[in-house]
Amino acid sequence: MSLFRKIPAFIIGGVVALSLVAVPVVMAQGGDQQSGGGSGLQLSPTRTEITATPGESKTFTMSLKNVTQGDVTAKAFLNDFESDGQSGTPKIIVDENKDKTPFSIKQMITDLEDINIKPGETKQIEHTVTIPANAAPGAYFGALRYAAVPAGQESASDERKVSLTASVAHLVFVEIPGDVVQKIELSNVEAVGADGKKVPFYQAPTSAAVTVKNLGNGFSRPFGKVTVYRGSTTVHSYDVNNTDPKGIVLPQSSRTFTDEMKNVKTPGKYKISAGVAYGNGGEVVSFEKSFWYLPLWFLGVLAFAVILLVVGGFLAYKKFLAPKSNRA
Repeated sequence: MSLFRKIPAFIIGGVVALSLVAVPVVMAQGGDQQSGGGSGLQLSPTRTEITATPGESKTFTMSLKNVTQGDVTAKAFLNDFESDGQSGTPKIIVDENKDKTPFSIKQMITDLEDINIKPGETKQIEHTVTIPANAAPGAYFGALRYAAVPAGQESASDERKVSLTASVAHLVFVEIPGDVVQKIELSNVEAVGADGKKVPFYQAPTSAAVTVKNLGNGFSRPFGKVTVYRGSTTVHSYDVNNTDPKGIVLPQSSRTFTDEMKNVKTPGKYKISAGVAYGNGGEVVSFEKSFWYLPLWFLGVLAFAVILLVVGGFLAYKKFLAPKSNRA
């Protein structure tokens, strides 16, 4: 009986050891927002990409609609933004006292004007991007924002307060060709759950998260393939950043591309293999990572099998080996 009482501790220790063995060692980022509304306004599209040389000017057009029941003034702002380092949602910098980023377009767009819009009215807004003659090659970006203020309250509105209210934004990405460094690295590949976080080994992951870091001074639009294996068998594969337009990784920033991962159902060891290219696709960066899926029902069966094995061995010992030992 003393041996039987020790069995649970033995099994717990075995399961813990198994789990330790199972632990593998080991992009706002592009601003992929959709057309939407905020602060009583709707803006479309929400993104413009421009390639221009120093001294050149290019224009683009947006549609701004008043979806409220009253006249409004759309207050215009031009802000820098930065990567959130994760999802691709831009972090707009509204604090004018903060130093602007080296990728700012504030000197390139100077034709901001507030716009009066009647209820249900849509106005076409045209802006011009002018590249300074001494601009260095590389990537530049910023956010054109519009916040709605009820007609007649413009002068009484606190400018800083208005700048912090809900607004709609149009992201502008400017590329100046020349000596642009194109380089990325895959900093991580992870099996994650619906919340984008790493899951424990006993829970089946639902997505694969591929983190790309842009080490260059231009925009990176990575593309490639992720394949999930169980042993040598492919259980799922998909294309990374398979959207139109492709998601952008800002210079000197990271972005995680999270996509659905299917068919992780059978207990065992899996491997995620990612091969991602950039630019003209001449160079592919690879990353592999293993993970285990051992559901609780499987661990229960395993524990029961271990108990049977230990008890069976103990009974066999008592029946066949112990009597011989006593006779000796």
